[in-house]
Formats: sequence, structure tokens, C-alpha cells
Amino acid sequence: MWEQAAQQISVLSVVIYAVLIACELGYGFYVRRNTYELKDSLCSITMGGFYLVTKALLKGVTFFLLYLAAAFAPWNLGFSIPVFIAAYLVVDFFFYWLHRFMHEVRFGWAAHVNHHSSQKFNLGGTALRQSFFEPVFEAFFYAPIVLLGFDPLLVLAALELNLIYMFWVHSEHIGKLPRWYEFLFVTPSHHRVHHASNIEYLDKNYSGTFIFWDRLFGTFEEEKAKPVFGILKQIDTYNPVKASLHEWAALVRDIFSARGLGNKFAFLIMPPGWAPGGKGLTTRQRQRVLSAASLGSDAS
Repeated sequence: MWEQAAQQISVLSVVIYAVLIACELGYGFYVRRNTYELKDSLCSITMGGFYLVTKALLKGVTFFLLYLAAAFAPWNLGFSIPVFIAAYLVVDFFFYWLHRFMHEVRFGWAAHVNHHSSQKFNLGGTALRQSFFEPVFEAFFYAPIVLLGFDPLLVLAALELNLIYMFWVHSEHIGKLPRWYEFLFVTPSHHRVHHASNIEYLDKNYSGTFIFWDRLFGTFEEEKAKPVFGILKQIDTYNPVKASLHEWAALVRDIFSARGLGNKFAFLIMPPGWAPGGKGLTTRQRQRVLSAASLGSDAS
């Protein structure tokens, strides 16, 4: 049943994505506010294709790791609707930490930055813009869920459903929703913050479905200032290969230019922006500088 459910969710997702993209395009045309650029969308769709190819190639590895973990699980929670709801909640919790890892560890950011490098924010481009390397991380992060007693097929079905939820929040056209919904769930407003390059918005709102993970772990930020989409150093290219590899190239250059094995290894695991001897600025350091400047201007 759950194997069929996971497959059906994957097929259903394509239909849902197509309908939502058509609705967004139609609405944008109706209100004369186009959030698309053809070259950007084509680049993003191609990068999404890179992701799907890697995911397909690693499908066997994913199943192997999940079923290997299942062999060591101390119990099996079985198949039921309550267990599936619990699995979805746990999957979303693990996604929060996977997503946070990919933002706050340099080699994780090299894999994930592609999803943020578009200066547009829409369903037919940005939501489909993915990294070819992310599937390498995913199985390792989600295997521990199986160790808790959840069946691998149940976990995969929950992951597919979680991906569908995360799709629709990539839109500029949807304003803030009712307060109770904004408090519990990830919304387009929350995710616009996540995709913004404004200093105060960097490394915020990591959650997939339930925003309370960010509220709980101190990474929540409300949308106030207008988001500027993209990354701190905009790449300004529509070449999907360059867009996919630019941060890997920068990481390799930093590693080779660093002195000593310690600094070379640190470039891999420290946050983006870090450099030896305090020569760089991480996101947290940038935000402290911004906060201090804001306090200074308020005092004057």
C-alpha cells in the first residue's frame, strides 16, 4: 500500500505543480505583475533536471541505506494513519536540520546555494531550481528516522508529501495568511524571507511544513522589509552548469589557497563567509554588525 502511495504521490505532484504554475502565470498576467523571466526559468528547470537525474541514479543507494537502517531498528511501528502522521512530523523535523546544515556548513552550502541563486521567486522557476548534489546528503539524514521504527516506504511517502507542501510557498503573489496558520505552518511570507539576501533574513525560516521548528530553535524571522531575492554575491548567469558549480569552484579555490591542513579542512565545515584570521564574515557576524549599527542609529 505505502509503496504505491509513494509512487502515486510522485505522479500526483507533477499534476499539482503544473496546475499551480499555470495559476500563478495566469494570475500574474491578470494583475499585470509578472514574476518570471524566460532565461531564468529555463536555467532553473534545467537545474531541476540535474537534481532528478542524480536522485534517480542514487535511488538504489537510498533504498539500501534506509533498509539497512531498518534491519537495526529495535521495533517496527507498522502501517497506520497515526503512524504516518507521526512519520511526517519526524520527517519535517529532520528536514529542518538537513536544511540548516546545508546553509550553515560550507560544503553543504556549496550543494544547496543553487536553489537560492535565482533573483526571481516563483513556482515555475525557483521552486524547481535544485542542486544535483543534494540527493547525496538526503539518504544519510533520513536513515535515522527508520531507526526509530518507521518503515522505509512510510518515510519515503512522507518525504514526497513534504516536498509537495514546500512547492507552493515559492510565490510572491500570496500575502500573509491568517495568524493561526502563519504561527503553525510555513507560508509564502516565511519562505520569501528564507530566499532573501537581506542581511537580517539570511539563514532564517528553514522549516519545510511546520514553522514552529524555527520558532523553537531560534531561526524564525517575520517578513517586514521587502525581500531582495538571490544571494549576497549574485552570479548573474543563466548557464545552468555555471550556476550549479560556481560555489564548488569557489570552495576549491579557498581550500587550495589556505595555508595548513587545519585551515583547509575548516573551509569545508565552517559557515559560509568564514576565513582564517577573521578575514571573512559569516552570516551571524554580519547580522551582529547590522544590529549594532541599528542600535547606534537609534541611540543617536
